[in-house]
Amino acid sequence: MNVEEVARYLFVSRTHVKQLIERGDLTGASNDSGQYLVDDASVEQYRARRELAAKAYFDSQDESNDPLGI
Repeated sequence: MNVEEVARYLFVSRTHVKQLIERGDLTGASNDSGQYLVDDASVEQYRARRELAAKAYFDSQDESNDPLGI
């Protein structure tokens, strides 16, 4: 996938994808034309990690931790 395709797939900006690449959260290589191609497996692994983190967060939330205000 190229950077734009990854951004659409993950529902993030191209800038964010570039930051994920720089941090090492996504891997890939540049092609001859200078376009960065992201490894599909790293995209799937990143998405799975984010989904698990979101699920863990939502599962931890209940009204006893943060009661509703008036």
